[in-house]
Amino acid sequence: MRTTFSFFLHKTTYGLMLCGTLIGGGAAFAMDGHDHGNTKDPVSAKDMVMSPHDHGSSMGQIQSATPTPIKEVSLPEGLSSAQSIAIDSTGRLWFAEKVGKKLAMYDPEKKEFATHSLPSSWGKMGVSNITLGPDGEVWFTVTRWVEGTEEPHILGRFSPADGYFTKYALPHNSIPEELIVDAKGTIWFLTSNKNCLYRVDPRTFALKGYPIPTADGSPKSLAADQKGHIWFTESNANKIGEFDPEPGVFHEHEVLTQFANLGKLSIDKNGKIWFVEVTANRLGMFSPGQNRFDEAIIPTPGSSPVALVNDDNGNVWFLEYKANKVGVFNSEKATFHEYDIPSYGSLPADMVIDRKRSLLWFTQSATDAKRLGMLSINEALAESNKQNNAPQTSTGEKTSGVALSKWLAFFVALIGVATLGGWLTRRYRKGVHS
Repeated sequence: MRTTFSFFLHKTTYGLMLCGTLIGGGAAFAMDGHDHGNTKDPVSAKDMVMSPHDHGSSMGQIQSATPTPIKEVSLPEGLSSAQSIAIDSTGRLWFAEKVGKKLAMYDPEKKEFATHSLPSSWGKMGVSNITLGPDGEVWFTVTRWVEGTEEPHILGRFSPADGYFTKYALPHNSIPEELIVDAKGTIWFLTSNKNCLYRVDPRTFALKGYPIPTADGSPKSLAADQKGHIWFTESNANKIGEFDPEPGVFHEHEVLTQFANLGKLSIDKNGKIWFVEVTANRLGMFSPGQNRFDEAIIPTPGSSPVALVNDDNGNVWFLEYKANKVGVFNSEKATFHEYDIPSYGSLPADMVIDRKRSLLWFTQSATDAKRLGMLSINEALAESNKQNNAPQTSTGEKTSGVALSKWLAFFVALIGVATLGGWLTRRYRKGVHS
């Protein structure tokens, strides 16, 4: 673990207001009916929870350079590594396989897994990004997992109550990538191939599309604030996008650092927009009320932050893809803490927060990882604060003692050299006089 200080860089900027053109005509998109998923029997995970110093079952010893508060849960046989993750109101975790056709669930209380395979009628595709609605329904996008097959133009829904999958065909050859369901149950998703934001009415399933003002912005990530505004990042355009649904208006805000390569974003309880800058190795924050950006440089160089969430105490938690760490930033104190993930090279990908239990869960996308990571927020912060407040006297005394010993050794050696030189000089002089 490592602690360091970083100060915000800030600048005030103003968004560009542009009206989005409505496309799609509000037409309902096609529902292909219900398909029952192939639900496997629950898999026990009671012996799969491992501390940082335990040994994995098939992966060998878990490696960790320094003590870490992170624990891991091994995935059962038949599941590949995890990618996108979401959490329901009971604390159950839902996640998608990185490669494969399964939607999986892990119950931390029962320590059990359950898997649900996409119906064979869907073809050669798997679950990609997932999100949960207020009713507990799992919505997801899909991806092809066999090269040469056509890109899927569908949205999927899974009902945990009855185990049924429902497929929705999209018009305009739109390829949905990331999606959210807001507090009203409205489904929002992004399509980079159309550079559009889409809205699906939860009652009529009418579909409306709104072209994003900046062309080829490569829109990513989605979040809804308390006003119902939809926020997203534009990695190619180096902007944060905002959409106000009532007037159908976009605002775009250019971030501080050029070529930052924006990734995931999250909204804190005060309405501030937090996001990761993958290439710039920074956390960014936008204050809508002040039209102000702030940035903080992540301590580990080249860490490639990929995901982040906000807890209820003002901390921003994030994943470091290349550095194999979980990081946390306290905006009030402007301090970072970083925690090593036990499994080496695990490629952390996505994260969620269990607010009731103060737990942080994340996926590890490396092919050989096949684990979920878990961190107790309270324990991690308590340990970090303990280390920060520990007396530094002993360390200072040790450093001073080492320095003094080195100087004494150097002084003794210097005296020895001088004595030897004097003795040799006297011998030489005696030899000359004789």
